[in-house]
Amino acid sequence: MSGDNTVKLIAFVLRCAAAATIAYLLASAIGLLHPLWTCIFALVGSQDSESEIFTTIGGRVAGTIIGVIVAVAVGAAMHLLGLNIVWQIAVAVAICATIAWGRPAIQLCIWTPPIIFLTASPTESIISAGFYRGCEVILGVLIGGLFLIAADKCLAWGHRTRPRHYKKS
Repeated sequence: MSGDNTVKLIAFVLRCAAAATIAYLLASAIGLLHPLWTCIFALVGSQDSESEIFTTIGGRVAGTIIGVIVAVAVGAAMHLLGLNIVWQIAVAVAICATIAWGRPAIQLCIWTPPIIFLTASPTESIISAGFYRGCEVILGVLIGGLFLIAADKCLAWGHRTRPRHYKKS
């Protein structure tokens, strides 16, 4: 493994470990009920391409918000109609898939309704579940993106500060 690849490997490992750890600690500290989602989306975000990170973060946040709105609306309507979680998932995912078709940046909206429906407790309103799962996912997306940007800046800084006589392997 060349020196540059070793540095990239170390940066990747540290970035993933730090993103998951900080995501868990922050989500727990602010009282989010399912810090798992913050960790997962911090890891997803920390593995993205540096070149399009701002577009990716924006799309994931927008997709999450769309998914929350659809899940809450569908969940409330289906509850009034007496339809169970299977119908709620099917209808909400179908709506989100229609919205996300041809828009890969917001495809996270497809994941969001099942996350909300399957983690809501029986005593929790669909609005509360949607709000908290949305916060957990968005926080993870932002943390993962920040770690990716920071790692990219550190690697770029490291390349600029090498002595002139430094030779790549």
